[in-house]
Amino acid sequence: MTAPIRTILVPLDGSELAEQALPLATALARASDAELHLVHVFVPYAARADMPGAVLDNSEIERTLEEQSTQYLRSVTERISAELPSHVRADPVRTRPIRSPYSESVAVVDRLRRTAARLHPDLIVLATHARGGLGRAWLGSVADALIRRVNVPTLLVHPREDAPVHASVFRHILVPLDGSRLAEESIPLAARLAALGDARVTLLRVVIPQIAVGHPSLVLQFNVDQLEHHRRAAKRYVDEVVERHRGAVPSMTGEVVLAESPPRAILGWSQEHGVDLIAMSTHGRSGFRRFMLGSVADKIIRGANVPVLLTRPGDVAAPASEE
Repeated sequence: MTAPIRTILVPLDGSELAEQALPLATALARASDAELHLVHVFVPYAARADMPGAVLDNSEIERTLEEQSTQYLRSVTERISAELPSHVRADPVRTRPIRSPYSESVAVVDRLRRTAARLHPDLIVLATHARGGLGRAWLGSVADALIRRVNVPTLLVHPREDAPVHASVFRHILVPLDGSRLAEESIPLAARLAALGDARVTLLRVVIPQIAVGHPSLVLQFNVDQLEHHRRAAKRYVDEVVERHRGAVPSMTGEVVLAESPPRAILGWSQEHGVDLIAMSTHGRSGFRRFMLGSVADKIIRGANVPVLLTRPGDVAAPASEE
């Protein structure tokens, strides 16, 4: 048996975009009998005497804004409680006063990180535009920072205009593999989510063809023998991983595709086969070398039309049934 999902955390920023994570989070909480924690972070601004027209005593304004924040979270909690009686919790938190809107995301992520450390959620469900544009930058920057700084699996939901009011658990989960143990660390949680709705799980390995240059005409061509060798090795690897996890997900299967672009192949396979969740592992490093999550994960997040689940090494313990 895989370990159950007991606590789900949903950060909200007061916008309808952020609330689009709620239908899926509610469906998962209902299916797993988990507790759903809705978190709204109130960010107070410190008064600055050097700003034209600054109000030095803004305590009354701050109290009003904080009460509005609390009331907003209370109303959302009451709405969700109609579907999950006694399983929804409101967690209003506030940051230290900040002096610039540029530090808002940093303050919000810090409070969310502390809240996650207190609640120990099994899953964070978060709406993120992940496509750039003039939408709320909060959603993109906070999602990125949470994945890098909080060791909790994060399920990213892309807001859309025709978002459903209700959602269902997943029916077909795709787990891309690259042959590393890191990539396999997303399988245990994918197995947990699959168990909620008897979903299929497909492990997908993308083999990149090696291109050879033929002389003297400089014709680009594939080494057919080498390509077949790599394809068979990839299939053996995928089959071995499937067998290792067969006890947790009896319906798990493995596939191998040949493609020059792994992200494009993963997204294409997902659309062609009715996948409703892509589960991946990411190193989640910060710093100037990686603005987001790594090239493959970043492209899949930006190009997917289904939710994307990201785990970091150590996020999820392996199911006992795998051995």
